[in-house]
Amino acid sequence: MKTRKMRNLKRTVVAGLAAFMMLAESVTAFAAPADAHDEGCECAEHGAVILYDEQFVDMEGNITPVSEVSPRLICPGHNIVSGYYQTHVKNSKGGCTVKTYHSTQCLYCETIWLGDLCAIDEYATCPHANVK
Repeated sequence: MKTRKMRNLKRTVVAGLAAFMMLAESVTAFAAPADAHDEGCECAEHGAVILYDEQFVDMEGNITPVSEVSPRLICPGHNIVSGYYQTHVKNSKGGCTVKTYHSTQCLYCETIWLGDLCAIDEYATCPHANVK
């Protein structure tokens, strides 16, 4: 009889501890601001020129297209450049949405590592007529 009560007590303690841990982990999700655009973010400057549906803009303003082909599998050593990754998506009403992420790119293997979402710009009429 005592062992059955002890097992039930252990199960209750373990379940309570697991529930507490899940609750504690989810609280950190509320720490981020609800607005997708950071006040001190400089990425809005880089969103002015959209040449490709997916592009990488380095800190010097150089724009390179992101190819749909997978990056090279072998890299002699990453040569990392900081910048912004941007996506341009047209909608059915003639407008578009541009999402900008902080990111880094390797110059050798062309791999891009996405960081935080920096800005979401929505346009009622797409001003990016030259997008490839």
